Amino acid sequence: MIAGIFVVATSGDDDKREDAKPSATVATHAAKPTASAPPSPEPSASAHAESPERSVDPAKPFPGEPLPLRLNGDSTCDYASHIDFDSYPFVTRVDRSEPDAEDAAAPADLNWYGCSPVEFATGRDSRAGVLSKRQPFSRQACEAAASGGGLEEILMHSNAVEEAGIIAGNSICVITDKGRLVRAQIVEAPWAPNLSLKITTLS
Repeated sequence: MIAGIFVVATSGDDDKREDAKPSATVATHAAKPTASAPPSPEPSASAHAESPERSVDPAKPFPGEPLPLRLNGDSTCDYASHIDFDSYPFVTRVDRSEPDAEDAAAPADLNWYGCSPVEFATGRDSRAGVLSKRQPFSRQACEAAASGGGLEEILMHSNAVEEAGIIAGNSICVITDKGRLVRAQIVEAPWAPNLSLKITTLS
């Protein structure tokens, strides 16, 4: 009888083991969905798709280029507009009687002194020249025009303006004090005098 009880007890343990097996199998199957979490490449792909819209072309650092710029004449000689193409907005307007007026002009690439006649001049560490609309436009041609100069100091009356080539359709090409090449296309010929430009950064 002892042997019989022993056999029965052993058989019962085996049954328990056998009964436990399907449970382990079920648990394993239940865990699989947890182990294989939903794939995550989709957000990553979406982020890559958005990145070109957020990036800024290094050759065009200011959003919205080409950007308009209008310079107006003044009835007095008290004010000056200093144009710096390395920062936006491009124009800083200063009272010429202020002690720091010269400091404000220091980083400027072009200076517009409102008076009668208006004085239009290249900044001391920049270079500027005119590329005619009759010539095919290219970055190299604009750079050559800027390097050649010609806009060191212009009094904005009719004869000087025409001689300098400051007429609608032509481009004022500027190499800034930081080495950036900029095209300021003349949209409206000076009158009264006013000067309307369309600004594009080329390098």
